[in-house]
Parts: sequence; C-alpha cells; structure tokens
Amino acid sequence: MQIPWRAAPRAALSSPLTLLVSVVTALLLSFVVAAAVLHSAASGSAAIDYQQDRLCTEALHPSLEATGVSHQQAADAPRVIKELAPDREALVGTYVRERRADFGGAPTDAKFGYRPGATDHLEVLEGGGKDGLWVPKSIADTVGVRLGGRGLGGRLPPVTAIYADLLDPLPAWWCSERHFVVPNVLDRDELATAVVWLPSAEAFAALPPELAGTADVTVRFPADVPRTVDEAATLLREGTERIAPLGGGAVRTVSPLVLPVENARQTVTNVRSAVLGLTLISLLIGLAGVATVTVQWAQRRQAELRLLWVRGAGPLALGGRGVLELGLPLVLGGVLGLGTARLLLPVYAPSELLPPGTVTTAALAVVVVVALSLVVTVATGALRTHRMFQVSGGGNRLRKVLTALPWELATAALAVWAWNRVQHSGLATTTKIGGLPRIDAAALAFPLLVVLTAALLTARLAKWALASSHRVKVWSKPVAQLAIRRLAAGAGPVTGVLLIGVLAVGTMAVGTAIAGSQKTALDVKSGMYAGANSYAQIPSEVTELPQALRGNSTIVGFVKQYDRTALVVDPRTFRDGAFPVEVDPALLTQPLRVGNAPRREVELPGLPRLEPDAWVPSFPKLGTSGWVVPVDRIEDRGDVGSWYVWSSRPLAEVTAALSADGVKLSRNSDEKKKAVQGLPFLTIQWTFAFVTALGAVLAVVASIALLLAVEVRRRQNALSGAFSTRMGLGPAAMLRSHLLELGAVAAGAVVVGLAASAASSGFTVPKLDPAPRLTPAPQVPDALPVLVGTVAGSVLVVLVAAWIAVRSVRSAKIGELIRG
Repeated sequence: MQIPWRAAPRAALSSPLTLLVSVVTALLLSFVVAAAVLHSAASGSAAIDYQQDRLCTEALHPSLEATGVSHQQAADAPRVIKELAPDREALVGTYVRERRADFGGAPTDAKFGYRPGATDHLEVLEGGGKDGLWVPKSIADTVGVRLGGRGLGGRLPPVTAIYADLLDPLPAWWCSERHFVVPNVLDRDELATAVVWLPSAEAFAALPPELAGTADVTVRFPADVPRTVDEAATLLREGTERIAPLGGGAVRTVSPLVLPVENARQTVTNVRSAVLGLTLISLLIGLAGVATVTVQWAQRRQAELRLLWVRGAGPLALGGRGVLELGLPLVLGGVLGLGTARLLLPVYAPSELLPPGTVTTAALAVVVVVALSLVVTVATGALRTHRMFQVSGGGNRLRKVLTALPWELATAALAVWAWNRVQHSGLATTTKIGGLPRIDAAALAFPLLVVLTAALLTARLAKWALASSHRVKVWSKPVAQLAIRRLAAGAGPVTGVLLIGVLAVGTMAVGTAIAGSQKTALDVKSGMYAGANSYAQIPSEVTELPQALRGNSTIVGFVKQYDRTALVVDPRTFRDGAFPVEVDPALLTQPLRVGNAPRREVELPGLPRLEPDAWVPSFPKLGTSGWVVPVDRIEDRGDVGSWYVWSSRPLAEVTAALSADGVKLSRNSDEKKKAVQGLPFLTIQWTFAFVTALGAVLAVVASIALLLAVEVRRRQNALSGAFSTRMGLGPAAMLRSHLLELGAVAAGAVVVGLAASAASSGFTVPKLDPAPRLTPAPQVPDALPVLVGTVAGSVLVVLVAAWIAVRSVRSAKIGELIRG
C-alpha cells in the first residue's frame, strides 16, 4: 500500500505554531552546544591576550641576551647574528658598561650604546641630527653638555641631540631593553646613568679604548603579536628553533611565551571541563523539549496517525512521519543556533578570536545535536503512537515510575559530594601568588547542583500541591478559585515551566554572583597587595610631593626584616594615594598593629620600639600582618629601608611628575593591574559568565514554555472563560485571575531560584579564592541588579501570557466552542 509520506513536509504547514516551536527549540539547543565549544576556545585567546598585555610585546619572540662579553664581540654581534639567522630580521642592541667620560666639562659616569632605530623612539629636547651622539637630559644637566661638543678631546662624535630620559612605563619598542636603558640609581650594584646613543654600529665599534670595556648584547626578533593559543605556540616553537644555534656560553635565552602558552591551554581545559556539566544538563532539557514538541504534534495529528495506523503503518513508521514534518524545522533551528552562537560571540565569550577549526568543531557538535533531536523525535513519535494505538491505557507506567523516582535526593547527594570537593580539592592554589590553580569542575558544579536540587524539589512539591488543590474551596474569591483550578488542570506543563524557571533564575543568579565576586576580588586583592593604583621608589631625601601629585598621592616608607614588615605613613596624605581601605583617619596618627601581628614589643630597623595599643584587621601592602608607624615618629628617614610614592594616578603620570621635579627614580615601580596574576580569577569569571549566558537561554526556554502552555490550552481557557463571563465574571476580574495563575508560577520560580542561588553562592564564593594568602577573601556582590532584572523580565512575560489568555476568551464564540 502506498502511503502519502511525500506530502508530510507540506502538511506540517497546517500547524505553524508547532513548526515555530520546533525551530526555536532546536535553535536554543544548538546555540548552547555551539556556544560551549566557541566559549572554551575563546577563553584561550583571552588568556593569551591578558598575559601578553602584562608582558613586553617586543620580546614575545624568543630572544637572546649576552652579558659580560668583550667590546669586540659586541661589535661583531650584528654580523654574526645575520649569518646564523638570515631568514629573519634581528634587532641587535649593544651596550658598554659604565665608564668615566669627559664631554668637555667635569667627568661623569656614562654608558654608550647602539640599537638600530633607537633615535626614532626618543623624545628630542634639543637638536635632533642623527649623525652624532644623543645624550640623555640627566647627563646633559649634570655636566653641562651642549650641542656640537665632542667628548674625550674630540675623539667622540659631536653631540647632536639631547633627549628625555626613558621612564617607566616604557613604550613597547623599549620594554625589552628595560634592564639596559633605565638606570637604577638606588642600587649601587646597578647602572646609575641612562644611555648615550651612538649614531651607527661603526661608531660603536670605534669607541676609544677607555670606553670600550665589558659590554652587553641583546638580540630581539620583532614579530606580529599572537592573538590565539595556536599563534602563540607557533611563534614559540619557530622562535625557539631559530635561536637554538645562537645560544651558548654567556648567552641567555629569553622565552616569555612558555608560561603564557601553557597557562592558556590550561585555561581552555579548565573552562571546557567546568561548563561541560551544565551544557549536558541543558542538552537534556533541550532534548526533553524536542520530545514535548513531538508529543504535541502527535496530539494534533492523532486522527491522521490513526488512519495511517489502520492502513498498516507501525509505530516506527509513524515516528518517521514525525521526522518528515518536524525534521526540516529542527535542521533549520540547528543552523540558526550555530549562526546565533557565532554572531553573539562578543556578548558571552571573553574574546572574539577563535583558533582555526573552532567553528568547524562547533558545527560538528551541532550536527550531532540535530541528529540526536531527530532520533528523539522518531523515538517519541513511535512510543506515543504505540501507547495511543497498541497499549492504550497502560502506557503511562514508565512515566509514572520515572516521575516517582526521587531525583532530587540523587542531585542532593551529588551536591554534598561536590561541596566536599570545594572544601578539600576544588581549587588547588600554587605557591606563586596568583599562579594558575588546578580547577576542579566537580567543585564548580556545587552551586548549580544546589539550584537543580531546589528546582526538582519545587517541581515535586508543586505537583503534590496541585494534586490536592481540589480540596481548596475559595469560591468567595472566584478570581483565586479559577486560577487554582486552571493550574490543577495543567499540572504537567505548570511543573515543567516551574522546573525550568527555577533553573533559569538560579543559574543566572549563581553565574552573576560568582563572576562578579571574582572580578571584585581581583581588583581589591591587587590594590591591597600593591598598596595603591601605582607606586614608584624614590630616594629617602624626597619629603615633599611635586605639585602635580598633591591631592592624589602619598609618600610611604617600607621596612622588612625576615617575615616582619612595617609601613611608615603620612597621616595627612595617606588616604589621598593609598588603595581605599576602611581605616579611621585618627588611627593613622599613632602606631598600629595590623591583623595577626604579635601583641608584644617589636623593634625594626629605622623605627622606634613599637608596642601599639590600636589595632586594625588589615592594611594596604601589609595584608593581615604588620605594623604602621606615623612618619613624625621617625628620627632619620635614611634608616628606613625604602621609600615610595603611592598614587591613585597612572604610573606614567607619576614618573613624569617626579622626573620633572628632579627626583631620581629606580626601576622599582609598577601598577596595581600588574601586581597580581589575574588569570586564575578570570578563568573562574569566564566560566560563570558562560553559566550566566546559559541561564539566560533557560529563561528564554521557560518563557516560551509558559507562552506555549497558554497557547496549547487556548480552547480550554476560552471555553471556561466564556462560561465564567456569562456567569458574571468581568473582564478585569478575568485578567486578575490569569495574572494570579501565571504570576504564581513566575513568582515561585523567582523566589526559589534566587534563594537557592543565594545559599549556594554564599557558601561557594569565599571558597573560590585563587589567592587565599592575599586579603580580603571574595565576597558575594550586591544582588539587587539581578533581582530587579529578574523580576522585571518575569512581570513582562506574565503580562504577555495573561494578555494572550484573556484575548482568547474575549474573541471566543461560545457556540462554535460547544460544537467543536
């Protein structure tokens, strides 16, 4: 017998709502899977980008540094490098160590160097000719160097330019040479002058013997900045092979990309393993949605399916009919889901850059998901028709068994196991502050398991309550009575929407809380560790701040002996420059004991004997252990170990202001953003940012499910509403009844979801601390924005669903409903 299967795709157009729901379900399902693949890969690119921002881009390519070589070896270095590495242009810097030099005035210490293109990256103050010496302003001011002067009795090239000394933070072109071009005037074992630049390599080779002593050589290979893990790994591999023949002896190999590549790969692994669990849960929910759509299709097609059954089609063939009608929408939804995941990558992923082949991998994952959806459609259609036509009345046994099983007990047990992982091995920190920890995916699943358990328990309690709701009789309030009866009549869809709603709200809240806590923890820990937004070491003689730094900076002394540390602060200006901390300003005028510092008399170099009565729990730079002394208690500033300017301004502004004021700076300066390795915090933040995105997807699913439940019950709602209207129930009361019905479901999802997320996040956030030795511990951020956004979204969905329900009642024709 020929069955008209070819007409199935066209017949599907008679149920546009079913087709639309199929497309949206497949879209969301495919989006989740594709987004998980893309997000994990993008986290590696984000890790590379974050780490190279903390590194010197000029030295990302593996390079060489030779120290303590002869002047002749340094002069020959460019030629030797060109012969050994002809395939890549090398940037060779040559520097002689400091010697006494005469520029026509009083002799002074100076070092001479040459690096191709150096004069193109300096700020000229006087002159500018490139055929002579370029002298730093610090030397020119010291000995009165003038343009045109020739040092060493005319044996040096003439001075053709005076340039501004290089200061931290260095421009990218200079950052690789920091150790050779920035003087460290506060360390006697380090160079104390900037570089006098020679006009050519020949001029460097022709330096007089009294200047041509021990030399240093740097060999850099300029390269494009890698943006993905694969690009960084390729640059590291090829660069290492390129410099391998050049090493040996006093040559030191510098490969700053080794650890970043390793960390980036570990980050990808961590993020992928962390999001895998929730992705699988979302996949199961999506496949359950496909099964639900198939059941609704079977109900709509029951008459036609019965006819095909009578003509000899079996359950499997009828399930295939479902694929013929729903298959194309599912495939279309899969394609749209992949496209949406790629298009929205900047919204949910930490980077827009993907390694080659990532989109292909995501497409393959979507193909697998679509195939699973088609299999679920066939299986659901076959089982549904089998129950309808072969074992009618006895096919609910499996569903009753699955429903009766206490799944919430299983998820609660998993949550207990995950909590144990959180406490003991969930986040294994390294010995290095902020080093990349080993992240246990099972531990990160704890808050999500708590939310899942709460969702399952809520759904079960709601089912029991609705099953017993017939005992509730509040006909004196017909609005409430009708709402309860409608809820009881749709107990299945109601519990399903409630389950997904709790998951959506709880997942979004958990993701937002943990991601926000990691972001705040990184900022606060970095500030407490560095002490300020930026800092620069200064000589002890500097007691006043330059005008440009007044009101935003302070001078702080630092003393360290063994494991004991102390700060010397100026109570008048400390709060201007230090990282904001809750300390009573009056306490800064007396010695303070910080945290767990011993309550006894202590004596540190350069400080008076201390036995403070006042105590504070923590303090910038000291953390939770140390002492604080007002500067007016210090007798000799020179006895204090080191002095710094702490500022709320960027480092470039601080060093520029100090240099303009004549303050000699060392290389000991840095900024808060580079003080602590933030990648461990960012890894957890990126993971839970994706959790938030999945929560948003689940929220869309819950909203669609609620609207679909209202649409599917359109006839029942219209019939009961029409009769209620004939019995005297007004339009406003009808609207309130539907708002009460749908609002109860939405409110239950919001309340339970937020409560579960608050409880799980409150326990989890303090434990997810990649740098526990730094204070303070992560804290749960303000939940008000999440609460307001969730409530507003829920109210909007409830209003739309109630409007649809009331509209169906008001537009219904009761005669046709009764006949239908």
